[in-house]
Amino acid sequence: MIRKIYLYDKMPEKLEENGIPIIDWKDLPEITRSLNNSFSFYGNYLLNGNNVKKIKKEKYLKAYTENGTYQYFRIKSVKKNLSGISITALHIGYEANRNFIQNAYVANGNGKQIMNALKSNLVLDQPFLYESDVASYHQFTAKQVNPIDAIIGSNNGNQNLASVCDAELDMDNYTLTLKERIGEDNGFRIDFGKNLASIEETVDDSAIVNRLFLVGGVPEDTDYNVEQTPVTFGYLSVSGITEENVQIAKRENSECKTVEELKKWGQSLFDNDRIHEPKVTHEVDMVVLENTLEYQNTYQKIASLRLGDTAYISLKNLDIQVQERMIEYTWYPTLSKYKSVVLGNDLEMYTSSIETQVNSVKKKLETRSEELINAVNNATQWITGNKGGYVLLDPKDAPRRILIMDKPNAADAKKVWQWNVDGLGYSSTGINGPYGLAMTRDGSIVADFVTAGILSGILIQGNVIKSIGSNSFFQSVLSNGAFSIEQYKETNNVDYTNPNWQKDIHGGKVGEFIGTYNGDTKKANGSALINYPGYIFSINQDNGKGLSTPIFQIPSNSTFDNPMYKLFGKGTIYDDIEIKGNLTVNNLKVSGRLETKELYVNGVKIDTNGGGNSGGGDTGWNGQYPPEVTSDRDKRYWQIWAMAIGAGFSKQAAAALLGNAQGESDANPTADESNGAPGFGYGVWQWTDSSGASSGRVYMINLMTRAGVTDNPDTITAQFKLLMWHAPNGQWIATSSYPYSWTQFMTLTDINTATQAFVSNFERPLNGHPERSTWAQEWYDKFVNLEIPSGGSYIAPIASPITVSSEFGWRTSPITGAQEFHNGIDLVNGNPNTPILASADGTVVSAADPGYFDWYGNWTVIKHADGMYTGYAHQSRVDVAVGQNVKQGQQIGLMGTTGPSTGEHCHFQFMDEFYPSSSAHFHNARDYIKF
Repeated sequence: MIRKIYLYDKMPEKLEENGIPIIDWKDLPEITRSLNNSFSFYGNYLLNGNNVKKIKKEKYLKAYTENGTYQYFRIKSVKKNLSGISITALHIGYEANRNFIQNAYVANGNGKQIMNALKSNLVLDQPFLYESDVASYHQFTAKQVNPIDAIIGSNNGNQNLASVCDAELDMDNYTLTLKERIGEDNGFRIDFGKNLASIEETVDDSAIVNRLFLVGGVPEDTDYNVEQTPVTFGYLSVSGITEENVQIAKRENSECKTVEELKKWGQSLFDNDRIHEPKVTHEVDMVVLENTLEYQNTYQKIASLRLGDTAYISLKNLDIQVQERMIEYTWYPTLSKYKSVVLGNDLEMYTSSIETQVNSVKKKLETRSEELINAVNNATQWITGNKGGYVLLDPKDAPRRILIMDKPNAADAKKVWQWNVDGLGYSSTGINGPYGLAMTRDGSIVADFVTAGILSGILIQGNVIKSIGSNSFFQSVLSNGAFSIEQYKETNNVDYTNPNWQKDIHGGKVGEFIGTYNGDTKKANGSALINYPGYIFSINQDNGKGLSTPIFQIPSNSTFDNPMYKLFGKGTIYDDIEIKGNLTVNNLKVSGRLETKELYVNGVKIDTNGGGNSGGGDTGWNGQYPPEVTSDRDKRYWQIWAMAIGAGFSKQAAAALLGNAQGESDANPTADESNGAPGFGYGVWQWTDSSGASSGRVYMINLMTRAGVTDNPDTITAQFKLLMWHAPNGQWIATSSYPYSWTQFMTLTDINTATQAFVSNFERPLNGHPERSTWAQEWYDKFVNLEIPSGGSYIAPIASPITVSSEFGWRTSPITGAQEFHNGIDLVNGNPNTPILASADGTVVSAADPGYFDWYGNWTVIKHADGMYTGYAHQSRVDVAVGQNVKQGQQIGLMGTTGPSTGEHCHFQFMDEFYPSSSAHFHNARDYIKF
């Protein structure tokens, strides 16, 4: 699982809140932490990353750490390097050091009391919590010092708190906890066994003491008037000590008044302080170790350790076992893996009072941007043998070749790589060869040797080919999993090895073949041929003489929001085909079913599906409000919210519409900037004629005519439909700051990004509107947890038990056997001539009207307060008249089988207009009533 790193302009009030995901890393980001020392973040971000302009000094990052929590870091430097932008950041806990303690003194207190004293004497109020579990009592003074310096730093020349209490400072975002110990002792055992390059072991046994001469204090009953002799004991030893390995030293403790007390104290030096063990550290490169087969078990054990945890380790050079703790690590937060760890048993260096630890961390961070240079030097050391391995310079004093062997002895080596002036070669039969050429002297890699592993980030350029009869040149490129065709222009001095690439928004690309993924699940779902706007994509038929003619073509003016294609020649459709847009053909022969929005054959429109285009289509609005939405103003915003969700918007993108509607008109569909004067805006989103020729309302109505929106223009419903048509039909223009199409905008999940994308790409004002992001967030918080009512104001038109005998949508006609759009839902309950009931209050607008289509028989239509209409067809009797007001549940007739019908039933419909002009104006009754 890849863990995201998030960016924030400022620290959020809720730490669990996610910011802007930062994913375009050049290298894997790292977190480094040491006991009572550094806790820092480092990353190298792509120069052309999506968020490169947002990454600035003093902003904040959140990353996943080894203990399973997300921690915040404040960016301290952003520097450009050869391959990206290096980012260094300190843990948010160091922000406590912006504060100051003038004087804090505790005469005798435990850790909690001392930490409380530090906090109570701070000059500034900060959100930090000062905690401790140290139970022992100590005297402590912090004077004219910063808080972190007082706890783990120089403490203005005095002993710091961690050293006084023999404790360790843990940082968990805003919580600073002085602990008796970070980590646990779970009995882990690690036996390294061999000296891998991934493990560097340092053993210092110069200070070992395994036999003690102990000196105590003067006994309590001693006469102090004469010279006194303290208690002594010689000698106290650890088991297994011989004359060959003995190391004797004196230790004194004046608090011990008896020999028994002295011996007990001396034994504690062995048992607790482990003075008989050497000072040991193990630096472990986890990346190398992870990929080493014989150390899989060791890796898994080390990977399960946390900062401060104890491990029991057998030293390979000394036949003893030591206790070590993880005192430092470098962690990959995106992969949730260690890069390296340091295990050691000497912790004094981590509580040193010589230098302020915070300054030490800053110095360490400042050097991180030089790591690219260090990496080059490091690689040089590896290849020349300075880092180990079986490397042979032949001959040694004046080498003509470098040999890298699988054995330390050249006579025994079988697998050998050879570097010399002629290139890189490989032999599987020893140093005398024969050698296969893997890389030529000019740096070209021989493809015969690329037989294993994964090529990553590799650009493969094919031969440059000049197109016949033009000045355009092309080459094929395989890069980052995509195969593409790129173009460059001919110049006066054409250099085929260094072509002058055509520079456009696609970097010279004409088209490419790529893998695709599902935008919702982020999972791979197939592959696609991509055509770029301004170019054609064509499948051609060759004539055998170097020329061809198209059969299928995507024209150069096809775009993401307005895709087009052309078919040439004769063709037959043998199976069902569905075409989302318009289709124009000269001759048409179809053996299966053809479904299309508009169909023209020989210039004549064929429209058996009702034709027309209702602009934005079904808005999903059912006129219902949650009980929490009561004011007229909130109802306006709720209607936009419900329609947007119904149209497929994410909740964040829906909130973006609300934030912008508030800035434009306060969501008022009749808001007029200048009472009808030309050149001023009108409506929810303030439609404006940029030419200044007409008023905003006239301009908006003209757009609705083009879009096929027939609703009352002064309603939110009509204007939302217009928005859904207007945006993808020319008004929405993706900008470089927000390079999202309208469809992509509808699925954005960051409120600020969605809001500002709408401002920049749809409204395109002279000045920005950052306040609209705040308003969008407020509406999101208000509506996000409210349920959209499912049309609860409507009831079923017949009594239970109800059976749905035919659903809404396409079906095979029970009358003709042909495919037809069933614009209602058929209901029965087993009772002949059962009463038909009004589904909701309303006014009758049609009652057994014979002027309408005869397939409804006796048809009653009721108009409701929310603008919707319900229809009841095939009645045997109609009990109401046109203009009559009816109540919900009132009987309006009896079920029957009048008109074309195969049996008695109620054909029940929902419509957003009377006498609908197309099937798009019919709605599924299941969206309003649960059957």
